[in-house]
Amino acid sequence: MPVSRKRKKKSQSGRRSQRQPAGPPQIRASQADALSELFAYRSQLGEHRAVLAGTEARAMIEALVAAAPGWSDDDLEDHVCLRYGAAMAQYDAGAVEDVVNPDDLVRALLTAIDQRLHQSAEAGTDVAVLRRLLTVLAGVLPSPLSESTRALVAKHLGTHAARQAGRGRAVTGPVLWAHDVYGTRWAVVAPFSSVAGPDRWYLWDVDTCGYEIVTMHSGFHPTVESAVTAWRESVGHAAAGAAALTVVDNAETLGALLLRGDVEGLRVGGEDQEQYAEFLRSRRLGRTVRDAVGKTRGQPSVRLTADEAREGFAQRLRQLGHHDGSDEGPAGADDLAAELADSWSPGDHPTLYPFCSPHKVAVAVLHLRDFYKDEFAAELVAVLPEWIRFLAEHTAMAAELTERCLAYASGELQFPGILDDHGRPNPMARVTE
Repeated sequence: MPVSRKRKKKSQSGRRSQRQPAGPPQIRASQADALSELFAYRSQLGEHRAVLAGTEARAMIEALVAAAPGWSDDDLEDHVCLRYGAAMAQYDAGAVEDVVNPDDLVRALLTAIDQRLHQSAEAGTDVAVLRRLLTVLAGVLPSPLSESTRALVAKHLGTHAARQAGRGRAVTGPVLWAHDVYGTRWAVVAPFSSVAGPDRWYLWDVDTCGYEIVTMHSGFHPTVESAVTAWRESVGHAAAGAAALTVVDNAETLGALLLRGDVEGLRVGGEDQEQYAEFLRSRRLGRTVRDAVGKTRGQPSVRLTADEAREGFAQRLRQLGHHDGSDEGPAGADDLAAELADSWSPGDHPTLYPFCSPHKVAVAVLHLRDFYKDEFAAELVAVLPEWIRFLAEHTAMAAELTERCLAYASGELQFPGILDDHGRPNPMARVTE
């Protein structure tokens, strides 16, 4: 049963208002002028941002070309990522008008390399280094940017080189994973080939506590042990517990943890420089890992859909004395269960959905109080402890861990680190669980 719109702060209705007369010609002309001005402003803004991206791209290429002779291809790739992260973080820290889209900076880089290659070919300088830089960049970019890069590689180096660049790094061993004691924070680790030297291990530190599943940290490590150590230190040793890496045995859960689908290039918001540095590479390698694991279908120990949770929790609330409500009075069992189930995350991934942690509870309280009108939000927060117990029973969570979650259910105790400098929730905050 959908909750009444009276209980939501923003109308969710899809109804359109009754058609009104178009108004006198003067008003229509004024509206047309406003649209024209808006279009002109957006066009000027796009041109301004394109200039910023182009300027940064040329500076990046200049610095990378100058230093590349002293670096291996792995070093060059790492520095491409570092320079990209620094540029994106600088854009985000500036004025809104100066914010450049991640994909636009990549396209500016490709355009600048293309132009520089033409100029260098005519002058007879830098061609080999520029081709090397282009090949390295082609191995970093995720789809669909990688397709554009392969076309550019084919143009300047030939189709064979384009096919090689398109393959990118290969997974050289089993993909491993582990999760914390709550089941909400994951490590995914995989060994990848290097151009020269030993394999390197790539780590994804994945948080499932927010509305989106996000990678809090990612990057290469020299050994699997150093990758796991970095994850344990980030999560916190209490939450990491005795977690040990095992071979990934469920493609569905792995796909949820590393899922990007059709939004490869979209930002969650709140990324820092370190996260931007791996913004491209983590997505490219994530797809490689998903392809390597294939369709492994191990049986997850726990599974719960949002619909199943909605039905089960509504029944539980009725047993506790909650009955059908109305728009005017207190909410009923169906309304409370429906809204809590829909507000819990990640709703589309039943192997991750039922798990609970103090961090996840704190994020849920912030969402409930922000999304719903105060009175209904208070009703939802009031039954949140029972929701936590309901999930804890389903996942067989230890009593001690359940109590830690319950401590944050009222919202009076603020979970550290989940708000940005302006007091707003930051989904990309890397917190200790």
